[in-house]
Amino acid sequence: MRVLVIGGGLGGLAVAKGLLDNGHRVRIYEHAERLRDGGAGVTVWSNGTAALRGLGIPLQGVGRQLHSLRAMTATGRLLWEADLDEVTERLGSPTVEIPRRELLYRMAEALPSDIFRFGKRCVGVREFADHAVADFADGSSETGDVVVGADGQRSMVRRTVLGGEPARPTGWASWQGLTRSDLPIAYGYQTLNIAGRDGHCGLIPAGEGLLHWWFDMPWRDDQAELTVADLRSVFTGWPDPVEELLASVSDEDLGFFPHIRHQVPKVWGGPRTTLIGDAAHAMPPAVAQAANQTMEDAWLLSCSLAHDDGRHPEAMLRDYEQQRRPRVAKVSRTAALTSAQRRTPLQRIGKFPRWIATRSQVISLRSGSNILRGLTPPSVSVGVA
Repeated sequence: MRVLVIGGGLGGLAVAKGLLDNGHRVRIYEHAERLRDGGAGVTVWSNGTAALRGLGIPLQGVGRQLHSLRAMTATGRLLWEADLDEVTERLGSPTVEIPRRELLYRMAEALPSDIFRFGKRCVGVREFADHAVADFADGSSETGDVVVGADGQRSMVRRTVLGGEPARPTGWASWQGLTRSDLPIAYGYQTLNIAGRDGHCGLIPAGEGLLHWWFDMPWRDDQAELTVADLRSVFTGWPDPVEELLASVSDEDLGFFPHIRHQVPKVWGGPRTTLIGDAAHAMPPAVAQAANQTMEDAWLLSCSLAHDDGRHPEAMLRDYEQQRRPRVAKVSRTAALTSAQRRTPLQRIGKFPRWIATRSQVISLRSGSNILRGLTPPSVSVGVA
């Protein structure tokens, strides 16, 4: 089939790779004039690395494999620590922190250069009995057998095909960055999450001295964006190395991302259209699964369209959605609930034993995944530092 992928982000590139490998003719239509390589780091959990491996996208030489996940309070009290090496062993795939631009470039390298069409902003999709048409702002149009909406939380494909309300703000936002750092945590293998009454932060090594850091705060769309000076004031007295990190960064390092959430629809498209990633299920980053769920979408959609068994494309697209929706809806609810509970007084939360924290990670990742439920534990290394 000829497949038109609308959107050249992580999801669009991932699904293009899978579809190409299964013999389809694919084009990616991106509204920007080049690959959008902004953003900070991406935590690729076991389900994400498994999906990337299934799509034939190697991770050798990029990012940092993580060995543990530690959570503590703003007063320095340890809440729990999970052994990510054991999670890797149980699930058959590791957890890796990767700069978003490096992951995007790695995906692009796996694709033929003539697959991209830049400067093509989709303004609508039309479906017919035997084909679909994507219309673009420059007055042009393209015809294909299937259109995949990988165009993010403001998806034009979703609005055209499904209608409905846009993603809603959750009342929180992130200020984050990816910077070179002399802090010891930047050269380690541990992700650190620190939770306070009205704010959270995280620090994750991303390889080669890069540190992905983020600060979450309650936020409304009528409020001004915070500066580094504001963050220094709010997070004064937090455990090391929070204050030292904030002393080393500037406003130029800050990226601002309001948290939003889509209700996950029961059906994601029409007879010849479907959605992947934020276009279908934008969610707050509380469980760091948005990119991972997008990778799972790309992998499963590629599998669903892998075999020409005589069925109409609609049957294959709905099969993909019916398999994915229960998993991703569960993850979306967990992310929303986790975000809503961030105002829970932390002094009421006791310390969890290491084995419980580790087992919880395994259960959570497996329950929200399609690909992990079919994996066995061999071959866990992806060759990252």
